[in-house]
Amino acid sequence: MFDIVIIGAGIVGLAIARSIAEQTDKSVLIIEKEESFGRGISSRNSEVIHSGIYYNPDSKKAAYCTRGRDMTYEFCKKYNIWVNRCGKLVVGKFHQSDDLELLYKNAQRNNVPDIRILDKREINTLEPKIEADIALQVGCTGIVSVHDLMAAFYKISQEGGHDYLYKSTVVGADPKGNGYEISIQNAQGELETVSAEWVINAAGLESDWVAQMLGDDYPTLRYSKGCYYKLSSKWRGAFNHLVYPLPDKKHGSLGIHLSFDESQMVKLGPSAHWVQDRTEDYDVEENLLDQFFTEGHRYIPGLEKEDLSPDFAGIRPKIWMDENPMPDFYISHEEDKGFPGWVNLIGIESPGLTSAIAIGEDVASWII
Repeated sequence: MFDIVIIGAGIVGLAIARSIAEQTDKSVLIIEKEESFGRGISSRNSEVIHSGIYYNPDSKKAAYCTRGRDMTYEFCKKYNIWVNRCGKLVVGKFHQSDDLELLYKNAQRNNVPDIRILDKREINTLEPKIEADIALQVGCTGIVSVHDLMAAFYKISQEGGHDYLYKSTVVGADPKGNGYEISIQNAQGELETVSAEWVINAAGLESDWVAQMLGDDYPTLRYSKGCYYKLSSKWRGAFNHLVYPLPDKKHGSLGIHLSFDESQMVKLGPSAHWVQDRTEDYDVEENLLDQFFTEGHRYIPGLEKEDLSPDFAGIRPKIWMDENPMPDFYISHEEDKGFPGWVNLIGIESPGLTSAIAIGEDVASWII
């Protein structure tokens, strides 16, 4: 019997475990289907600390992103985690001026600091290798070592005496007394059960299936796969800012953007296309080369096709609601649905990384 079971050891599950460990000595079991923490969505992304410019001001994404952004910078400073507050440029052509202005106004409504609209001359001064007529500069965007961030959460969780069960899948859940009985298929393929007063469903790509073990009244996910291509070493260190096109509203993505890591190696991505059968396929399709070159060349005029090579892929768990490709997070203590002590976190895609610490503190506060 545990006080708390957390399903999923991605960045959100780890952030929740970290907040619980810092505030209480309750017993915690974290169940993870992979062989270690942070192997899924959390390790297959652009590692960007988002600003909050994109999201509806009344949304959970806006609230958690803007809170989590500053908390992430503070945490990284405290624990000496590599972070680069490099800022970003959202670039466009003259005919996209209205869209850029709308994005700027939305950023203002979300109280995003350090934003301004740039003209062509200012863009060229900041990023000589980027071609654009207009841009929105966002100074509070950054990049972080996601692995080091997750490792810090994990260390705090372990120091709090938490237990981890890897290579194990939750296959059933039943209310029992003042808590829940969770059925698990372990690494040996055997079935076992564990009981807990609280269950935190942070199962990422499978979070809807876990929620639906209690009933049908929960969102359903669709998978949106995104591939990345890396740029050759001649582009290493060539850019000072992350560079984004205007959002791809059709696919609910931020478009194929330019980012870099601690080593200053540059990548483009992610692409976005729906996965019909919900398989976790992380192969990078080489037939995407033309698309990446075309979209990258729009704002990197010196880019050549031979500069690009396949890198990695990720999958976003997107809530499918009313044909809306830009849905909000679903974060809920399900007490009103008759399940006190059960918390669902469904559809935690971007800006989930940026939001993780803020989400973790809120969920922990419900328990403690």
